[in-house]
Amino acid sequence: MNESWRLPREYEEPFRDALDHAAKRRIGDLHALLRGLTEQQATAAISLCGYVSAYIAIDVVERRWPTDAAVRRMAQKLAEVKVDRQYGVTEENVYLYLSKCALGFQSYADVFGDAFGSLEETLAAPFFFATDMLAGFLPKNGQTIWEFLDVIEDAYEKAWLLDLNLLPALMVRARMPQPEGASDGGGGSR
Repeated sequence: MNESWRLPREYEEPFRDALDHAAKRRIGDLHALLRGLTEQQATAAISLCGYVSAYIAIDVVERRWPTDAAVRRMAQKLAEVKVDRQYGVTEENVYLYLSKCALGFQSYADVFGDAFGSLEETLAAPFFFATDMLAGFLPKNGQTIWEFLDVIEDAYEKAWLLDLNLLPALMVRARMPQPEGASDGGGGSR
C-alpha cells in the first residue's frame, strides 16, 4: 500500500456498488458488475472487503486483536443471522475469511481459490461477508451500514497518516474508561 489510504474513485465506486448489490442480494447485478471490473479494480475491491471486515472484528472485541475463539463466535453469529449458504455465508467460510484473509493477510485467492461453484460466486463471496459483517455488527447508535462504512473508511484514511510509534498511546487511550455516553472520537459512543 502506498502512503495514502484515500481511494481513487475508480476503486471506491465499484467497491461500494458491489457492496450495495450484495447487501440487497441482487446477484445478477453483482456478477455483472464484477465481470466488468479490471483485475486491479476487482483485487482492490476484494481487499477492501477484508479491511472493512478486519476493522469490524477488532471493534467488536473492544478494540483488541481478536482471539481465535472470538473470530469463531463472530462467524457463528453471522451464520445464525444470515443463513445464506447459496452465497457462501457459512460459519466455516466466514471463519476462514476472517481468520486467514481479513486478519491473517493471506490472499483471498489462495484461501478460497475454487471453493465455490463458479468464478463469479468466488469473486462475489467477500462482498457478502463484508455486508453481513456491516449489518451484523452495526453499532447501536442509529447508523446505517453506509454511515458505518464511512466511519471505517475515514478511520483508515486517518490511521494511514499516523506514525506507528503512536500505537501504544492509542491502545492506552482505547482502554481508558469513558463516562457513559461519551464520544469515542469516531462519531459514535461506546
